[in-house]
Amino acid sequence: MLIGAQQRNSYMEARDAYARFCAAHGIAPVIAVADESGGEDAGHDACVSLLSDHPEIDGLCALVDTFAVGAVRAIGQLGAPVPQDIKVVTRYDGQRARACRPPLTVVDLHLDDMVSQAVELLFAHLAAAKGKDGVARSVAPALPELVKRESSGA
Repeated sequence: MLIGAQQRNSYMEARDAYARFCAAHGIAPVIAVADESGGEDAGHDACVSLLSDHPEIDGLCALVDTFAVGAVRAIGQLGAPVPQDIKVVTRYDGQRARACRPPLTVVDLHLDDMVSQAVELLFAHLAAAKGKDGVARSVAPALPELVKRESSGA
């Protein structure tokens, strides 16, 4: 797993879920950390280091799509083709994931839709708090969706 160094809730939850999965399956977690401000180069460098320390790795989940693109570049430079030797997935179905070669398999969390829903919900709550016609409500985000592409052998 390749995650950002920042203390984001999503990184902490992903790390915990990965640790639970590994414990349940009797495998040791392997986690690389990169600073988001480094972009693709940070993902590249973290992947080079990860593969140097763990050459047996045959799959990588990079939570940040920018890191995933950098990781694909690093894997190619090391002579290990994606997906034949190492499969790569990420969690944001943005332009980078689609433009990467090979295109990245993603777990689409519908983040753009969630942002719009969050803003709408905020305005509804603010209007309700001010006694205007707004009604405080809740929303249910779309369920994650697996978008299979070539980087995972799809």
